[in-house]
Amino acid sequence: MYASAEIKGNTLEIRGIERLSLPRSCCCGQSFRWAEEGEGFVAPALNRLVFARCVGDALFITPCERGEEGDWIRYFDLDRDYAALEDELLRDPVLAPAVPAATGIRVFTQDPFETLITFIISANNNIKRIAGIVERLCALCGEKREFMGKERYLFPSPRAIAELEVSELEAIGAGYRAPFIKKSAGIVAEGFNLEALRDISTEDARKLLLDFPGVGPKVADCVLLFSLGHADAFPVDVWIGRAMKELYFQGDAPKRKELEEAIRALGSESGIVQQYIFHYARLNRLGAASRAKAGKAI
Repeated sequence: MYASAEIKGNTLEIRGIERLSLPRSCCCGQSFRWAEEGEGFVAPALNRLVFARCVGDALFITPCERGEEGDWIRYFDLDRDYAALEDELLRDPVLAPAVPAATGIRVFTQDPFETLITFIISANNNIKRIAGIVERLCALCGEKREFMGKERYLFPSPRAIAELEVSELEAIGAGYRAPFIKKSAGIVAEGFNLEALRDISTEDARKLLLDFPGVGPKVADCVLLFSLGHADAFPVDVWIGRAMKELYFQGDAPKRKELEEAIRALGSESGIVQQYIFHYARLNRLGAASRAKAGKAI
């Protein structure tokens, strides 16, 4: 939540924010384009280049024009009461330890097409390598801009990516994902409306996303959660799998139905809760002991 939002000059000042850490939010793996710059972070986001910084409970975004305030309030999820959510989690003995690990992270509402492509790239990948591939893709066919003394690139349009050769995508490190990127971009370029998925049920939106080449359940849920406002989408990767196994099933591997029931029990904001569990799992290496006993690499 926030108290006020006002444009001063070319800067949007949003004051009275509870629970916002730009370092945690920008570097947690939900977005791959925010980079630390001086006292804040810079990114091509929402087809704009902006610099964001926090001072106390205030967020400053430059440049911002009148009429764009709502875009950034939605982007940083500032209408959601994270303090109330954390209070609820702290009353749960299982989830309470996860709060310190992730407090300050807000789930961004990014551009759906950018999120789709970047999370196709994310499959079987790590954050540093994903970010490198994404930047090379943007340099390959995105619009070049000068911002804060550096050349930067906006995320390419669906048509620009669809017109690339698979070999060009392979050359920037996309590997086996290259044809998936090209084909999925083509589907959007030909008229598939990703924004329309915002207004249907999570289940129905997930089914439509799973028809895209290179999109499995985890990637679909990342797109739903990080760009389309489906707060009940719950991406499950190796860290979440370990965490849920250890927190809710005493170290035993749950059946799919059991895991789905545990996720549903977290409520309509289970995707937000997932971020707390995810970062708690990584910080505490949940599941490491059981994997070590089994002689598996972590």
